Amino acid sequence: MKRIIIIFAAILAAVACEERTPGHFHDVTGVYFNNVDGAMMVTDSLDVTFVYAAGDQVEVPVRVQLLGRAVSEDRPVDITVTSDNAEAGVDYILPERPVIPAGQSYADYIVTLKRTEALKSHKKTLTLQIHENDYFDLPVTHVVQFTDTVSTLMYHISFSDMFTKAPAAWDANLIGEFTQQKFELICKVLGIDPADFNDPNVITLAKLLYISSEMTAYVKGEAEKKAAGQDYDENAFDKTTGEPLKFVK
Repeated sequence: MKRIIIIFAAILAAVACEERTPGHFHDVTGVYFNNVDGAMMVTDSLDVTFVYAAGDQVEVPVRVQLLGRAVSEDRPVDITVTSDNAEAGVDYILPERPVIPAGQSYADYIVTLKRTEALKSHKKTLTLQIHENDYFDLPVTHVVQFTDTVSTLMYHISFSDMFTKAPAAWDANLIGEFTQQKFELICKVLGIDPADFNDPNVITLAKLLYISSEMTAYVKGEAEKKAAGQDYDENAFDKTTGEPLKFVK
């Protein structure tokens, strides 16, 4: 089957010509990945981190776009997911039956990512690929945007539970040098939503002083339990040095 290499503007042009050539457009039954970033540019990859997630799962919607007319019945879409280091059911969950619903021009293929301990030290990746089937062709293979060529048939998802930098509201002068262990302990002990640390209007100066005081007292209490041979929170101690964590500069 001949594949058409088409730029995004041509897609818009095809839609704009719908009323002038309804018969021709009706014959088109194609699907492609159509996902945009914050700058409204089509993208073929996404990097997900669990560090600001409160739960143990993150749902990633991957947009599957119809090229052609919607019809009055559900139509299945053929999507495969492969990975070199992630296991289905352990690291991610896929929809049972991806379809373009009746009367709709798109569908969101929901990939559910699962938080595991391995993600604290390793990034995992998934590759989604869309295939032609009895219902859909693949007339759109990629989109050209400025100097970038973006695939519309493959989509890559990377995910981890690691920081690349300290959150925006973290102040090392008030609560000490940033580490992921300290961040997670704060959120657990004080019940703070991890996402709050990206908003200085939520994690204010007063809040940081409160965190420093409460966490210093908490670690001191856990150190006393350890010294007395009682059960204690191992996460209150640096996993490399074994020393109590410090929440002051």
